[in-house]
Amino acid sequence: QVEYAATSLSGNDGRAPPGRLWRSHSALRHEGQRHGRSLTVIARLDRNLCWLVLAEPRFAIETDLSALDLPLDVLNGGGDMLQIREGRERVNGLDTMRVRVERTAGSGSSFTGHIWATEQGVIARLAGEGESRGRRGRTLMNFRDVQIGPLDPGLFEAPRGVRIVRVKGADLARVLEGIEAVGQLLLHLPERGAE
Repeated sequence: QVEYAATSLSGNDGRAPPGRLWRSHSALRHEGQRHGRSLTVIARLDRNLCWLVLAEPRFAIETDLSALDLPLDVLNGGGDMLQIREGRERVNGLDTMRVRVERTAGSGSSFTGHIWATEQGVIARLAGEGESRGRRGRTLMNFRDVQIGPLDPGLFEAPRGVRIVRVKGADLARVLEGIEAVGQLLLHLPERGAE
């Protein structure tokens, strides 16, 4: 219902560097790190588009949102996610409603957890666990220092000056696994002159 920006904190051990979230009714952008590498995700809910922007090497993967198998339409009040309002709580300085969410998709993915959100739709915390493509995982994200106000629409467009690789939804998982494997290999190679 409102446009806002917030600092994001992943996990509960305090070791992950903070990220940044920008959110409008029809789009979101998140800048953070994954496995020590900068990653920006730009999702256009109104155009069913997503860009995953990697800093090293500098390029962006463009795909449709359905490839991510995430219940993104629940952000706009829709989706096939069961939502049960459980009660009011103050979280990260915001008055929120704690909502239990459950989703099981036909593709074998699932998510069960809680979202703490204000009446205006600002998300203060997300916690839960799920499974996608045979992998299970836990999620905990806190959002702090919320600033409500108009955002630059350019935040939600494809990045300029970056090579864009278009990937069909079905191929996205393989492409991401390949990038991850190459990244892990590069992390374990000895530096020149260190041999």
